[in-house]
Amino acid sequence: MPEIVNEYAVLGHQVAILGDIRSCEPLTIEGDLEGTIDVSGHRLTVAAGGNVRASVKAKEIDLHGSLEGNVEGADIIYIRAGAQFLGDIRAHGIVIEEGGFIQGNVDLSRSAV
Repeated sequence: MPEIVNEYAVLGHQVAILGDIRSCEPLTIEGDLEGTIDVSGHRLTVAAGGNVRASVKAKEIDLHGSLEGNVEGADIIYIRAGAQFLGDIRAHGIVIEEGGFIQGNVDLSRSAV
């Protein structure tokens, strides 16, 4: 039987990137990134200790670390306990756990019924 492999990209905790990232698979950031991130159709995870300063397009965002910038087009954003978000969010839904921090504007767009 063939082995099932979950494909996703990881930028490790000792990686720092200045530039633009476009990924056609889920992406986890453990290190530092400054620029733009386009993972449209996929999940972006910023791990605890991860530090992102970027404009982001993603289907889903799971924030455990720090994200400063604008988020556009997400179905849902999770801001976990201890996470920090600074910027504007345009998404369909948001979940903020107790201890999660957000500063900025939130636009929760709804699909036409």
